[in-house]
Amino acid sequence: MALIYQPNSSSSYQVFTHSLEKDFEACVVNLSSQLFGENSLYIDIKKKMKNGDIVTIPDGYLIDSTDPNNPSLYIIENEIIAHDPFKHIGIQLLKFATCFDEAKVNVRKFLMDKIEKEASLLKRMSEFAENSRFRNIDNFLDHAVYKPFKALVIIDEARPELHNILEKINADISVLELKTYINENEEFIYQFDTLYDEAEELDVSTQAKGKTLTKEERAKRRERRARCNTIVVPARKEGFESVFIRENRWYAIRIGAAMKERIKYIAVYQKAPVGAITH
Repeated sequence: MALIYQPNSSSSYQVFTHSLEKDFEACVVNLSSQLFGENSLYIDIKKKMKNGDIVTIPDGYLIDSTDPNNPSLYIIENEIIAHDPFKHIGIQLLKFATCFDEAKVNVRKFLMDKIEKEASLLKRMSEFAENSRFRNIDNFLDHAVYKPFKALVIIDEARPELHNILEKINADISVLELKTYINENEEFIYQFDTLYDEAEELDVSTQAKGKTLTKEERAKRRERRARCNTIVVPARKEGFESVFIRENRWYAIRIGAAMKERIKYIAVYQKAPVGAITH
């Protein structure tokens, strides 16, 4: 069993496996600001989506306002690895994708009803709308909902078979992994992916100095990333010529879930002796 050891401490942590999905879901709700960013709103509501005889109930909905002029809605599925990736998770996500277009009007209605009834949600949405190009909350929510389907699977262990199944569904579905660890005092720590893949945001010089980003610095980088449409990849001469030029493609790279639809261009930074972005 893998352990996390902290020097100068008597504690060590081991993986904690949730046996009940509702307990894992509670972790997602509690960590929603860290998982999805401060400019996002997790709406913990379970309402039916329907398309003919197909009926399904997502675990929640996420409104991402990191780019306030282009908000997005994600359908949320919280899962534990104990569930079958094909029979349970795959079929559930396929139902979401199938129902969403027909259910948009109803989704928009029950989200607005929920927001208007809870003061904290209404306050956050008002702030989102005020900082955007939209006239009011209604206009802001319209832009978020009436877009192509997008979903996030939050799971305690993202195994390859889950990714393989989701790739077969012709929809924008991303996976975020949330691992829980526990020590002998029943204290928990968490390791998780984020919507904007913030683990990569520290540049080399910052890491070398042992520094961490402040909350404000992280927010600025996230907002800047939300507006970007280009990814820069480093390349050595051989890889650049054989893959980028001859094959007109690049190796698989990690891209945050919120960034996938935004990327239009890929720029190559050729390493020494060139030392520049050339293509």
